[in-house]
Amino acid sequence: MINQPKFPASHEDRHLLCQEEVDGPLQDILDQATTHGWGTIETISAMEEVLKNMRIAYAEDPDPAEDPPTRDSGDANDFGAFPSADRLVNAYVRERGKS
Repeated sequence: MINQPKFPASHEDRHLLCQEEVDGPLQDILDQATTHGWGTIETISAMEEVLKNMRIAYAEDPDPAEDPPTRDSGDANDFGAFPSADRLVNAYVRERGKS
């Protein structure tokens, strides 16, 4: 569980508190992955790539929930394509090509 920030955004130590708050959940992910056969370094590397791609996607579209659907199928349960996911995949492919 991640708690709310104790400091305003302008506080010089807020980033440290955020690191403390996300450390536990990240450790849980690492533990789950290694329990299921993934290597520790392999998992950390994967997490780094995922986070890097999330940063790229966020830079391109900070709030994908506000994106309008790309088409209207007439189906009330069809929320349309998720452009941010498409951009995430494209960004991932672009970054992988640079390696």
